Amino acid sequence: MPATHPDLSRRRALSGVLAACATAAVAPLGSRARAQIPNADHGRVIPPVPIPDLRVADTEGRTVGLASLLQGRATALHLMFTGCSSVCPIQGVIFERVQTLLPDQRELGIQLLSLSIDPLGDKPAALKAWLRHYNAREGWMALAPRAADLVQVLTLFGQGPNAVENHVTQVNIIDRRAQLVFRTQSLPSGDSLAAILRKV
Repeated sequence: MPATHPDLSRRRALSGVLAACATAAVAPLGSRARAQIPNADHGRVIPPVPIPDLRVADTEGRTVGLASLLQGRATALHLMFTGCSSVCPIQGVIFERVQTLLPDQRELGIQLLSLSIDPLGDKPAALKAWLRHYNAREGWMALAPRAADLVQVLTLFGQGPNAVENHVTQVNIIDRRAQLVFRTQSLPSGDSLAAILRKV
């Protein structure tokens, strides 16, 4: 019997988690939020969509509220998983470039967030290694949601539950009131992201 590629096995496992979540009682985003974020859309989100305070695990294994981490800062958020070998590394390089372009990031109240779509595989050590690989400085976080919240994460920040198979490479821009206000085109340049974040 031929060996299964690790990425394929991971995607199958994630698809199983998504199927289970879809039939479970998951806190809904609400029809208004869904209506404001068309699947293939990019550009300004009108009206802005408040980010729910989903529970996420940080690189120390602490569980924190997502909206609480976003309050008071302009945030660029992208979806990734540390086992990805296709577009996630490109996204990591883009964020690394943003940090190079924003040496005054902390003073400006700007942060970067890599949000995993693999809550089963991306434990704190894997998230730490991800940040270390891209020379992340203070102001760049990596977090993983609970498996039960994965559908919500993909609906809000991706293109629905199919984002596991068709990896989303847009960056979500969140304002200082923890509201989603803009979605970039796929794989934006670090220069364009830095410029957007300076204006949020």
